Amino acid sequence: MGLLPKFIDDAAGPPAQAVGNTLSNIWELGVGSHVSLWLKKQEYRQKQNYEDYIQKVEENTQNIPEEFLSEPQLNIVGPAIEASKYYIESEELRAMFANLIASSIDSRKTNETHPSFVEIIKQLSPLDAQILKNFHTIQRHPIAQVRLVNDKNHFIVTQQHIMDFRVYDGYESHTSSLSNLQRLGLLDIDYSNAVPDSSKYDFVKNHPAYQSARQQLLEIQEDNPSFNTVSHHEGICVRTPLCKDFVKVCF
Repeated sequence: MGLLPKFIDDAAGPPAQAVGNTLSNIWELGVGSHVSLWLKKQEYRQKQNYEDYIQKVEENTQNIPEEFLSEPQLNIVGPAIEASKYYIESEELRAMFANLIASSIDSRKTNETHPSFVEIIKQLSPLDAQILKNFHTIQRHPIAQVRLVNDKNHFIVTQQHIMDFRVYDGYESHTSSLSNLQRLGLLDIDYSNAVPDSSKYDFVKNHPAYQSARQQLLEIQEDNPSFNTVSHHEGICVRTPLCKDFVKVCF
């Protein structure tokens, strides 16, 4: 059966069959040819991604000195190879799988390479991976909430988890990604502490979320004039011991 519903059966008369043939021709001219071209482009892109992935694995394994080569950890390399085929379209994620596979045969990284890393990569987005790179060499980063505050010091949080990360050529909303990284046990977010240097939070006032809060304040003041200030609350985002090993192995 084709893509079109077969609402005209084989017993239909010549006029109905003619209508069916016409619809089929229109479908092929209007949609089918474009679908075929799209499939060819997808096949070519998938082939390029696969070749890039193989190259990364080969480069990473060839860079291991011979004296540190060990038998693959099958509980890591097996699931990693199986899972990676579903994430090969993402440059960031296939690079992480390639690094993980290489680490599984590098005796220098045996203690840091954990089977859970396969499942962690599977639950990351490309943006999550971009954010994690910032924790490769630096353990902690400033983080902030944007708040609307009234004259009784009550507040409404308008934006969680503001950080000074520019990825993909601009500011991104990191809230969901940071929440996911926290859920996976890679990051701890603490708003009861802050980095000692308060100037590290100067970026907040230039963040789009802070500018958006100014507009929200004007809207809220129409019904509740007691809200009169946009402010930020300082916190700290720290990589966990699991994250330390994860970025060492996968980046």
